[in-house]
Amino acid sequence: MALEQQTLFHEIPNQPPNLTKVELAIALLRAYEPVGGYFLAFSGGKDSVAIYDLAVKAGVKFDAHYSVAPIDPPEVQRFIKDHYPDVQWDYHARGFFKMVAKRALPMRKGRWCCEVIKEAGGEGRTVVVGNRRAESPRRKSQECYVKLKKGKFMLRPIVDFDDHDIWQYIRENNLPYCYLYDEGAPENRKGYGEGYFKRLGCVLCPFSRDVARQIEYWPKIAANWRRACDHIVERWREKGIEGQHTGKTGQELWDWWIARD
Repeated sequence: MALEQQTLFHEIPNQPPNLTKVELAIALLRAYEPVGGYFLAFSGGKDSVAIYDLAVKAGVKFDAHYSVAPIDPPEVQRFIKDHYPDVQWDYHARGFFKMVAKRALPMRKGRWCCEVIKEAGGEGRTVVVGNRRAESPRRKSQECYVKLKKGKFMLRPIVDFDDHDIWQYIRENNLPYCYLYDEGAPENRKGYGEGYFKRLGCVLCPFSRDVARQIEYWPKIAANWRRACDHIVERWREKGIEGQHTGKTGQELWDWWIARD
């Protein structure tokens, strides 16, 4: 069954209105293709898998890039190496935990980490990303095609796909995906996004809610975050910095941060 028709055809010059979501994504990729080809941001998640395949189907020129993050699940990195060997690994976040000690823990209302890890690269290019409006209220008003700083443009070809659409597309096209999505899912519902992890991204991202499970699955990354709390407190004391959490120990800062109140 084809993904249902939707109504973003006005974003594409000279295109008919009766396009399915898949047809529209392909039309968007063809309509905005730059002379030098796209910079395709590939994280190893389900949305990246979909936009990669759509770019291939669209017949557009692109080079795919993974921004290496020391807080990404190692299973995702192995998946990229095994199934997408042509993806380029870009190291923008070397010394990440030293940055944490200096800039403090990223928060939901002060999340500097994405700028360092996920949004770096692609200057002067048109960047294809897998952002979708259904992912969060914050993304609900995102446009398909926008101009950013540093001469960068961003194209979101699957902006109107929901989770059902993504998993349907993956199943119908027999695309590989990281097995973590199936962790905890019933055997007959693998490939439907019904496992523990609805999204795969940075471990203990400020927007994460399944904190205990992430600590259980990736204790080494959690330990790095915990040590960073010690370094942050040490720096506060050395600099005489005062603020909401001044006076806390590293353990107290850690407990407060993972509580996600």
